[in-house]
Amino acid sequence: MDHLAKQIEAIVLVVHRRNGGNLASLDFNLKFLDESFGLDSLDLAEIMVEVERQFHFCPFDSPTPPRTWADLLAALRLTHEETI
Repeated sequence: MDHLAKQIEAIVLVVHRRNGGNLASLDFNLKFLDESFGLDSLDLAEIMVEVERQFHFCPFDSPTPPRTWADLLAALRLTHEETI
C-alpha cells in the first residue's frame, strides 16, 4: 500500500473507530457509505473535509465524482501527478 492509500485509510479508520467500529483496514473497493464502515453522511462529510485539508483537493469537484474509496484514491493520485 502506498503513502496516499495509507493516509486515506488512516483518515477513514479514525472516524470508523470513533463510531465503535473495529476494522483493521480499509477495503478500497467498497462505496463510501457501505454499511460495514458504520459511517453516516456527516461522517463522510468530516472525512472529505479532512481529505481537502490534507491534500488541497476537493473530490467532488472532479468531472466524475468518486463513489468508492478506490475512486477517491485514483483521483488523488491523478491530482498529485499533475502537480509534479
